[in-house]
Amino acid sequence: MLEAHRATSFRSRWEVREDDAPLIVLEKKGWRSGVEYTLDGTAYEVRSTWTGGQYTLTSGDSELAQAQRIGRKHWTVTTPEGEYHFRRRSIWKADQEWVASPDAPSALGGIRRTGTWRGDAEARLPGMPTPHAVFVLAVVLLMWEQAAAAATGASVSS
Repeated sequence: MLEAHRATSFRSRWEVREDDAPLIVLEKKGWRSGVEYTLDGTAYEVRSTWTGGQYTLTSGDSELAQAQRIGRKHWTVTTPEGEYHFRRRSIWKADQEWVASPDAPSALGGIRRTGTWRGDAEARLPGMPTPHAVFVLAVVLLMWEQAAAAATGASVSS
């Protein structure tokens, strides 16, 4: 299980633990939606398109995974090893379920908020390789952050 705890309310920086042991720090760089981190001595970068509907995981010049249709009810992560399917748990919550297929009756795992104000989360993705699980967690954290910023902007302009 991965747990992400927002390190500060003023910056997009999450401390990620795996089974209660420190694993990595996800840190947003610049104005774009994305983070950088080092896992097992390998540097990774998660980058989004300007609309935030697609994210890529890269290491050096290699693209390792791509998440598409972010923010929709159903979205997918594609890797060289295969695809992972996700869906929003309900219209009322932002929690995400990992499913075998978009219409699967039950979930294999998922990502849920554990802290409403700080943006903390817990990811239960059993059997998923750690680099892919961290990528999925990062995408969901960034998606939630982007949605919160849009909601704040909408309420300020009203």
